[in-house]
Amino acid sequence: MHNFELSPNLPKNHDLNKKYNRFAKQLSEWYNSGKVPELASQDTRFMLELQKQKLKKLGIDMQIKFGKTEQNEGNVGALSFEDSVFVNTIIGTSKKVTTTIRNSGNEIYCSSEEGNLSVVLQNPKTGCVPPADTPLCCPNCGAPSTLGGLEDGCEFCDTKFLMDELYPKVMHIFIEKYGKLLYDKKPIKKYILFCSIGFFVLYIGLHILKSFIINTEAFRQFMETKDFTVDKDSIVTYLYAVPASAFMGVFFGIPAWFIANIIESVRQLANVGRGGSTMPKTLIFCNKMHTLDPTFSIEYFRDKSTSLLKFMLYSSDPQELNICQCKKPIPKKIREIIDITYRNSGVTKYSIKNGVCNVSLTFYTDSLHYRNGRIIRSSDKIRMSMRKVIKKPTDLGFSFKAVTCPSCGGSFDAANVRNCPYCGNDYPFEENEWVVTDISI
Repeated sequence: MHNFELSPNLPKNHDLNKKYNRFAKQLSEWYNSGKVPELASQDTRFMLELQKQKLKKLGIDMQIKFGKTEQNEGNVGALSFEDSVFVNTIIGTSKKVTTTIRNSGNEIYCSSEEGNLSVVLQNPKTGCVPPADTPLCCPNCGAPSTLGGLEDGCEFCDTKFLMDELYPKVMHIFIEKYGKLLYDKKPIKKYILFCSIGFFVLYIGLHILKSFIINTEAFRQFMETKDFTVDKDSIVTYLYAVPASAFMGVFFGIPAWFIANIIESVRQLANVGRGGSTMPKTLIFCNKMHTLDPTFSIEYFRDKSTSLLKFMLYSSDPQELNICQCKKPIPKKIREIIDITYRNSGVTKYSIKNGVCNVSLTFYTDSLHYRNGRIIRSSDKIRMSMRKVIKKPTDLGFSFKAVTCPSCGGSFDAANVRNCPYCGNDYPFEENEWVVTDISI
């Protein structure tokens, strides 16, 4: 990847801004009504469908809504970078992410927190035409097809499209949830109130205890009759205690709020920084791969590996997927995961031998587990191993939803079909795509 361009604040009428907001609306509609996002690529649609099928099989329903945050007025930032064929743009902004999960109509989980929705939009480079066999979905009927097929006319609905009607496409989605908003001033009142009440109760308690210590006869009568009489002097003391407690509440409540936010900010920073130690080996690996394959990049590998992780996690039976070449059974704890917030990832080890690359990664995520009818939120460390034959350059537009058989030239969906339906030959998956060889948590 090269030619990086940063746009920290896109104008509201900017085309990328419009496309981003349009997709955010489409994604909300998908989670709430099941309407397929038009801007989503074939593999992105497949990932979303896998997740929905798994939720349905578990008997639960998950809805996600995206709204504006109080601090962000809709400002959208973008980072663009090029490969040999496409311009890829990471575009995102802060969002209020509301997640609601129901089981048989009963709400079992609800979370509304500050977060971020980021997507990777893909457009052809100026003056560059992607190959005709580049996989795309028909914008009209949603059927899997190719760029050339849609320009000639979709074989299912016969609609023809121009290039600018087929792009951009959302290749990857990253939904982050930050948790509690830092330094939000609204909770200050609660801190002051709790501190004021605490000091008032403490003061009254100490005053009563002092009275009993000084006047042992009053304490003896109270123990016998359980009747406590308040004299006028005590009433005056209690009245003075109200403004005094309010002052102490302000004096201690505001620092308590500030200290609590410092602790939370450190926790969030540590959460985001998980996996930082894997960065050196990741850079070494990606540099090595780039020398063998100039089309390879760290951005491509990060997004591709994260997509494969989501395929594995969101599938109700991962071992039915062609990308899964795992010999061991998928751990039960992996099968519990129904949604993740990606934090970081990195290479832990790799080997390149005889044109075959084996690489192991660790993903740091915040996950939602569905266990015994309950939703459990957990910070997870997921380990995944992958393999690929690297004898030919990376196909940057590859989608296993529309592959071309090298034996007969037929195009078919290889997501769940291992053999070409036209000639019956095995599709050489590892020569075109990474496959997962192991996953654990």
